[in-house]
Amino acid sequence: MQTATSKLTASIATLALLLGLALPMSSQAQSPVDLGVRGGLTQATFYGDDVNSNDFRPGFTGGVFLNYQVNDAFAVQPEVLYSRRGTKNHNSAAGNDIRVRQDVIEIPVLLKLSAPTAPVTPRLYVGPALGFVTNSELGNGNDADDSFTDVDFSGVVGGEIAYALNKGPLSEIAVDGRYNLGLANLGDANNFEDVRTSAFTGTLSLRFDI
Repeated sequence: MQTATSKLTASIATLALLLGLALPMSSQAQSPVDLGVRGGLTQATFYGDDVNSNDFRPGFTGGVFLNYQVNDAFAVQPEVLYSRRGTKNHNSAAGNDIRVRQDVIEIPVLLKLSAPTAPVTPRLYVGPALGFVTNSELGNGNDADDSFTDVDFSGVVGGEIAYALNKGPLSEIAVDGRYNLGLANLGDANNFEDVRTSAFTGTLSLRFDI
């Protein structure tokens, strides 16, 4: 938990510095600030020393984001997402399959690079993500909050292909694909402690000029 807290502190400090640099530059260049919504599917599982084998299970995700366009090539994009993740894993110590469903509020902060093409623009991005596990349940519906920690920390890497619309307030539509690699242990029970999240997510997003 101390490691996750220190990583969180560093990520918040980095975000504050980036926003402090980005906002003045955006103002000088009169770059737009966009608000967006996204939604889609996620495939998640656990990995770690206490996971003998795993199976990706489907879930869904959705939320909002704010895009600060520093220049034509670089942007900073914080997001707030809700994800429902389902996992199926074999616990080597217990000797049986464990199905877990979790509700997670996730806050990624993405650094995005755009190719100089229009109206179709490919982008690559990377950044940290802080997650708050609001609910954990076993496959039989039993509460499992005591078996997991409340805070997750992960790294995000991905890309998107966007198409500029410029029709009224709707400025862009994009298809996004990303991978989350959990860096903090989520398990908080005997024989189930070294457990981290791994997830692939695909979403459709809309951006609006504000």
